[in-house]
Parts: sequence; C-alpha cells; structure tokens
Amino acid sequence: MASDDSADRPPWTPPAEPPDSKPLWNQAEGDLLVGQYVLVGITYVASADKTATTHVQFHGKITKVDENGIAVTCEGKTWCGQIATLPPDLKAFRKANPGEYRLLSTEEVVKDPDLLTTWTINEPSKPSK
Repeated sequence: MASDDSADRPPWTPPAEPPDSKPLWNQAEGDLLVGQYVLVGITYVASADKTATTHVQFHGKITKVDENGIAVTCEGKTWCGQIATLPPDLKAFRKANPGEYRLLSTEEVVKDPDLLTTWTINEPSKPSK
C-alpha cells in the first residue's frame, strides 16, 4: 500500500482515513485511473501463522472503476484477456518509477508501468477436525 506521505501519493489518492473505516470513494478521482497501466502483486498469507503461501503478479490496463471495484484487463503471457477486479481502494495505487519490472512468477518484463499496487490476502482458517 502507498504510504501516507503526500509526496508518495498520486493526485487522485484520497486523504488518509481512520484504519477501521470503509475507504472513501470519489468517482471523479477513480475515473483518473482508467487507461492507466498497472503492475499488481498479491500475496496470500496462511491465517494461522501469517506465512506467505502464494504470490501472484499480473499487469494490464485499468478499464473500469467504480465503488464496487477496479477492473484490470490483463496482458502478458499468463493472464492475457482475463479481467481481474481489485477492491475499490484508491489509496492502494502509487505511481511507478520509470524502468523495467521483472515478474518473478512469470519472468515477464514490464516496461514503464504507470502504477503499482500490492495486496495481502489472509486465507480463511481451516476448520478443526
């Protein structure tokens, strides 16, 4: 996630909010994401011990943004053509530095994406037997 330092936050990022609140939504600011090329990283974490179980990386153009989610039309050799929907949290996106980004999961190189976003997903606990 992006830091709360305003220098690190893109202009469409809303101000920081209390941690337990629902993310603020501003459609006009969300619309500025449409057409941007984003590199996405997702880490799945086991609920019991917080150990990373899986890492997924993909990239593509943001094609739709609303209060229900942020749609990314994926490109590249693994996910090409698939639509990934990310949570509608504008502050999770940060401007990417120019350069080449190598995806560890696919060895693809993405040149000069507009944005970066990372997510951590806690896997649900497995019921005891």
